[in-house]
Amino acid sequence: MTRQTQRFIGAALTWTCLTAGVGVVRVSSQAPEGSDGWTIPDGAPSERNPVVMDAGVLARGQRLYKSKCERCHGADGSGHGPDADRSHAPGDLTDVRRASRNPDGVMFYKIWNGRAKPKMPAMKTDITANDVWTVIHYVKTLRHD
Repeated sequence: MTRQTQRFIGAALTWTCLTAGVGVVRVSSQAPEGSDGWTIPDGAPSERNPVVMDAGVLARGQRLYKSKCERCHGADGSGHGPDADRSHAPGDLTDVRRASRNPDGVMFYKIWNGRAKPKMPAMKTDITANDVWTVIHYVKTLRHD
């Protein structure tokens, strides 16, 4: 099956779930093999951000980022914050080329579940799911070529 076919099927399934009124956010308890410690459900790449973006959402996302993410990912999102692990820098959130590997649904589960090594704290005990989606809107504004 080609990547294009996989994307089409994923989009069709997401559309079907959304139009049927079925929520698409799922929780997975197992990390898929080769996921580098991330707990990412199979359907995560096709999940869409349910929070409608506007200026207020971006402002809230920026506040949440500053309080929860900036100390490791840095003010500019490049992964050079004061608490960043020097042996394995946090992901560079500014790199637009990484966007295809980290669509909204994947980012949600990375932020929500975190991982032990390299360290990324899970946010599911600190902020709501809607807040994670809000941060994702803001983080996407940090991307550049």
